[in-house]
Amino acid sequence: SISKAILYGRTIFKSIRKFIVFQLTMNLCAVGISIIGPFIGIDTPVTVMQMLWINIIMDTLAGLAFAGEPPIAEYMTEHPLARTEPVLSKGMALQICSMGVYNLILCALFLSTEFFRTRFGYYTNPLGFMTAFFALFIFSGLFSGINARSPRINIFSHITKNKSFVVIFIAIAVVQLLLIYFGGPMFRTIPISFAALFKIILLSASVIPFEFVRKCLFNY
Repeated sequence: SISKAILYGRTIFKSIRKFIVFQLTMNLCAVGISIIGPFIGIDTPVTVMQMLWINIIMDTLAGLAFAGEPPIAEYMTEHPLARTEPVLSKGMALQICSMGVYNLILCALFLSTEFFRTRFGYYTNPLGFMTAFFALFIFSGLFSGINARSPRINIFSHITKNKSFVVIFIAIAVVQLLLIYFGGPMFRTIPISFAALFKIILLSASVIPFEFVRKCLFNY
């Protein structure tokens, strides 16, 4: 009983840390782009309704997803942590800053550079351009959540043991697609082409190789 209590206690502590990494990463990007937006000609990068959806992902759904992380036997080989051990470690802070800043730079470049503006219709279809940005923000956040789930190089390690994580993240992606194509004025979205959507998802997925390199160099 004591052994199992220690295992589950360590699992819960790690799950809390994973959730914090994901939440603060998205918060850093959301706050950063809201501050930078007016300086690059975008007064409202994220609307109030969009921010409510983002907060639901960060708080409620992500909390449920990370709560299902499985207890792994190798946790019992780790050294005990002191009672004074801070929840936010230096390694976590590095991961939050690196992923958050990368997502922020990705979003800022998308909104400000001619390369993305011309390819996603900023001048000809500004509402479609902002819809693409909304998709970029959410999907990059989802990929960041997958990164945050495991400190391993293999980000899909033991993912099949946390079925709630898989189901919730798929559900978020499906709802996001529904908001893009049926959200309308409430979410400031209009349908975009599947080609544009595919490019946005690929661009969002770039957070995975970025985090792969960071883990290889500065894993905690």
